[in-house]
Amino acid sequence: MIRRIPFIAVFAFLLAPAAARACTCAHEPPGKCPGLKEDNTVFLGTVTAIEHLESPAAPAPATADAAMATARLTHYQFRVEERFAGLDAGEIDVYSGGEDGDCGYRFEAGGQYVVFTHVGNDGRLQATICSGTRPAGEARALLPQLRAMRNGERVASVFGVLRRTNPPFLAPPDHPDDPLANVSLKLQSRDDRFETSTDANGVYSIYDMHAGEYVFTAGFRSRMELAQRVFPGGPPVFKLPNGACYEYDVDAVPTGHLSGSVLGPKGKPVALASLELYRAGSYGDARPGLWGFQGATGVFDFDRVGPGDYILVFNRTNRLDPDSPFPRAFYPGVDDASHAKLIHLKDGQERLHLNLRLKKGYPTRPLRVRLQWSGGKVPGKVTVMVKAGQGENPRPERLSDELYRLTLLESATYTISAWQELEVQAPASQTDDSPCAFPARITTGSITISGSDTAAKEVLLVFPEPDCTSH
Repeated sequence: MIRRIPFIAVFAFLLAPAAARACTCAHEPPGKCPGLKEDNTVFLGTVTAIEHLESPAAPAPATADAAMATARLTHYQFRVEERFAGLDAGEIDVYSGGEDGDCGYRFEAGGQYVVFTHVGNDGRLQATICSGTRPAGEARALLPQLRAMRNGERVASVFGVLRRTNPPFLAPPDHPDDPLANVSLKLQSRDDRFETSTDANGVYSIYDMHAGEYVFTAGFRSRMELAQRVFPGGPPVFKLPNGACYEYDVDAVPTGHLSGSVLGPKGKPVALASLELYRAGSYGDARPGLWGFQGATGVFDFDRVGPGDYILVFNRTNRLDPDSPFPRAFYPGVDDASHAKLIHLKDGQERLHLNLRLKKGYPTRPLRVRLQWSGGKVPGKVTVMVKAGQGENPRPERLSDELYRLTLLESATYTISAWQELEVQAPASQTDDSPCAFPARITTGSITISGSDTAAKEVLLVFPEPDCTSH
């Protein structure tokens, strides 16, 4: 048995016990390598037939989707190319789904897989997404270790694949997540240092490691750095016991960086700006890019960007947003993607102070919202709600407890209201003989106003006096 640790977290889930049937895979800290067990069938094989069965043990589904997820049991027939543990046969039947519907592994006809199974309550071999089963192409680092276990040979303490990883939507078409060959890798603790290099497939393996807390470093020829795929920062420290056999895939990201400002017609940074970055030739109005944001600092940033040519777009979906009232624009400030200027980034380069200049925006006007309490203000949290008849809802800015400010598009109408979540308390007039409490919430009436009505500079919302409600 081999335990696997994806780089963003520590997971021990290869050959999960048969009782772990829930959709959530077990997360365990690293432990000693238990090796392959004869009562678990593990093999490399190709799917030769697929048959969908109805599971008699499945509960009645609440929806059609639930019926597909829980009631259907799928029978897969495999031609075995290589056996590692358990059943020794040229063909093996594996079942997935049924009671394990959410965690069922969906094999494809003709696909080759490394399959980890356990025996279900019905005596059949079961496979789930939590067991370590995967396409053979994703098992380059795992297969040599399974063979070593089967043959009683030395097994690596830590092994995996080093891959080049790009931010979402920015992967080059020729190598979206390609392995990195011939890269020096080091695993270092307070007392030990182990070093190896990746092979032609990006696979590395380190043997005979001692217990300790280790961190990865790498020697790249190009400008890259080790990182976590999802989270910012470098690779985390992990604690390794003696006698380990852990699969630990490592991600390397580019070090390029883009930053700049979205400027309004008067040359000042706009308060709110949503941007998306695309590789040249991949932009589409309906296709998302790598998202970025400019807020109060007046600066946007895109990190971990690889070398190449890029297109930067503001407000891709062309939203009517009163808080950012400008139509879609492409760097350096044009309204058509065909006229956009390409941003060229060299390997590891920092491109700073890219200014995307916006032209005249949609007409807007300010509005003040004043709050008033009948019978005197009571403590509690206030929420002012503005619903737009067209476009996005504006964001009220709190100036004081009684006064808010917002921006309206002159082309839209708005419905404005407020509510207050009251703190739990009783009125001052309460007596022991008549216990009562305020309601949980009080609400104002609503006011509808046109953005074009420039004479209406302020609206008044009045909260009713809370009624004393008997317990």
